[in-house]
Amino acid sequence: MGYDRDKEFPKKNELKNVFSLCVNKGMDVEDAVLKKYGDYEDRLGEIRHVQKEYAEYKLRNNCVDYDDLLVYLRVILGIDEVRERLSSRYRYIMVDEFQDTNGVQADIVRLLAQRHNNVMVVGDDAQSIYGFRGANHTNILRFPGEFEGCRVIMLEQNYRSTQSILDVGNAVLNTMTRKFEKRLVAANGWIGEKPVVLRFADIYEEAAWVGRKVQNLRAKGIALRDIAVLFRTAFTSMPLQSELVRQGIRFKLFGGRKFYEMANVRDVVSYLRLIANPADELAWHRVLLLLPGIGVRTVERLLEMITHYTDPKDIIESVFTPLCTGQKNSDIFASFKKLLQTLLTPSMTPSRQVDAVMEHYGPIMESKYKKDPLKVRELAMLGQMARRYTNLKDFLADVSVDPDKDTNDDDVEYLTLSTVHSAKGLEWGRVFLIGLVDGVFPSSRSFDEGDGGDIEEEKRLLYVAVTRAKEELFMSYYTKKGVNERSKAALCRFLDRANVQKTFEARTVKPSIKTLRR
Repeated sequence: MGYDRDKEFPKKNELKNVFSLCVNKGMDVEDAVLKKYGDYEDRLGEIRHVQKEYAEYKLRNNCVDYDDLLVYLRVILGIDEVRERLSSRYRYIMVDEFQDTNGVQADIVRLLAQRHNNVMVVGDDAQSIYGFRGANHTNILRFPGEFEGCRVIMLEQNYRSTQSILDVGNAVLNTMTRKFEKRLVAANGWIGEKPVVLRFADIYEEAAWVGRKVQNLRAKGIALRDIAVLFRTAFTSMPLQSELVRQGIRFKLFGGRKFYEMANVRDVVSYLRLIANPADELAWHRVLLLLPGIGVRTVERLLEMITHYTDPKDIIESVFTPLCTGQKNSDIFASFKKLLQTLLTPSMTPSRQVDAVMEHYGPIMESKYKKDPLKVRELAMLGQMARRYTNLKDFLADVSVDPDKDTNDDDVEYLTLSTVHSAKGLEWGRVFLIGLVDGVFPSSRSFDEGDGGDIEEEKRLLYVAVTRAKEELFMSYYTKKGVNERSKAALCRFLDRANVQKTFEARTVKPSIKTLRR
């Protein structure tokens, strides 16, 4: 259909997500696109066309996808004879994690049980956090009313956390408007230490403190595998990743990619690496291949010429100046030469160098990643981080570290960094819950939902986060949104309530000069 060559059209995975959302939430394709990928609103007609072609292709080729398996099963169960046979065969039905079911799955359970009503579901309404992929929180809430004689058994004894940690969870639970009433109690009666909420000047102070605290815990004999740092989105953890690299703390990230493994970040850093070290062939190779219209053979020829020089100024004059006139890609090389000269200006700080690279790299990134706002935010974060350095080599020392492949070895101990969604069902002795800034956690996108569904899910997400901790819980936020920004950030609105505040100790951590590298 030719859309694979259209850089302004949704990618295959994006289309798959839209079509799946239509099935799982019973949404029209227009609503699904506007909810997940609003930038594609002007391509709705074409997206509908692709959806129709995809459906017809599956029919022609006798193929189904996972969503079809559910939809067709529901259709088949609508046939009286089929439903009677299957309901007679499966006389007892048990469903786990029922709070994560979507509308189609809930219909299947109801249809299968229509003959006998022998159904047992297990779930926690307070841990329904997958609405973004179609889960319907109301399925488990409606269940008692849909099956006559249903008995609800509350499992309120908790065998994981201390009562002090559960008190925070219970307080968050009480802020929810649509829920089963319950109160968690520590089965072993252990009260434990009161959780703390730490207030930092900015996200970098927060990261530095977490790194130092992890080192302190290790010195007390607590293993890294028993410590986790949780956050709303992986983006929030970027300064922390940099700090952990600087402090030599091994970590593994779940629910996203490491900051310095991201292609766009590596691209920008490579420009700086070749300025700091003109002998860095890998950096030259990566950067030259980014130039429009420059192929592998040309790059290899240029690299052969570059290796004859050690001074970047000599490289500019001897290798790139001759390419700026009378050549096929003269304008491309002239722009690249101008950038190199700018980066070599003695007065340039790391921050200004990053800004210069991003101005040059902007059109390249737009060509590679289309209108991906996350890619823009990632590079903006890199720019913020650069503002904390006065020396390029110090900056590169912290950002150019290759990913620690040892953490892929099961025998190697590492600190867990995870989004809350990826941490569900897991537990650690000590948990750091960072970035509890209103608009970050809860996400600002949840503020605009008319039915309040998303903001309620954010409450449940916080509940899941705090109940991952067994013995100690450290929560934190920062008051300045970015370097040199005057706008103030506030504590997560769910914690900034009188009944919740009683469950934790609030502290302010004074800024430390150690967080600024020179």
